[in-house]
Amino acid sequence: MTAGLLNLADLADLADRAGVPAERLRHYAEAGLLPPARRDGDRLGYPPAMAHTVRLLAGAETLGIGGGDLAGLAEAWQAGDCAAARHRLSAAVDARLDTVQGELTGRLERAASHGPGSAGWAEQTRASVTLSEDAARLQAAATLTDAPHTGACDEDCPCTTAVTVAGNVYRFPTGPDTDAVALACDLAADGGEAHDRVGVWQQTLARVLGRDPLPGTATGVALRFPLDADLAATLARLATAEYRCCSFGSYTIVIDHTGLPLEVRMPADAAGMLAAVVGLPDPPAPATKETRGGPDQP
Repeated sequence: MTAGLLNLADLADLADRAGVPAERLRHYAEAGLLPPARRDGDRLGYPPAMAHTVRLLAGAETLGIGGGDLAGLAEAWQAGDCAAARHRLSAAVDARLDTVQGELTGRLERAASHGPGSAGWAEQTRASVTLSEDAARLQAAATLTDAPHTGACDEDCPCTTAVTVAGNVYRFPTGPDTDAVALACDLAADGGEAHDRVGVWQQTLARVLGRDPLPGTATGVALRFPLDADLAATLARLATAEYRCCSFGSYTIVIDHTGLPLEVRMPADAAGMLAAVVGLPDPPAPATKETRGGPDQP
């Protein structure tokens, strides 16, 4: 058996023990993230601890960590220094979270610019849901990387927990005077069907007749819909699902002489999300001669 074939066999054995696809391990080996297999007595292969290191690498990669950050983590984990690895992981998670948060803000801005209910809006909104899920995992990982641990990383160390945490709650970036706990979205609410709701919102928003500012609010908006019983039921289901996800919002369905308004209120720190999902109030109508001062006024 040649050395190259033997290396593939060793990687396959390690992949089986770690529960990580062999193709990913080959990528790690080619990138220099794994050392060559070594001889232990009459056996050539990887030591048992390497299986856990590989699982840590795979978990970090699913958080979006790569390049030099992943290489540094591989080095620290293989050296058996959990404290150093935890420091590197914390920095990498924070950097990745900043990147994802910036991408999410950009997606929401583009969704708003396309116009709620349009094809471009749906594309950007679906992408923003995925980014919110990524950010939620990174936020959860960030709270775990500072826990104390000595010696090598093991199944119970903060690194292991951080790279495998589910992270179902996304917390909005807030100002110093905002209750950050209140501005949190439970992405697992209603079975985590936020992706599926985008299509329903798209069809529903196509029936908006206009958008009015809500008196007494800085960011509230009332969406005017035609009076329709089926539409009212759809709006009720959407509003309920959105409230279960992001309970800091307020949704009120009104039936009056204007039709079927849906009043939506959000805190100022969530104004970007509100504008991206339902849109901003319509601009005031241009003043006519009558409204400027009557037909006899210049």
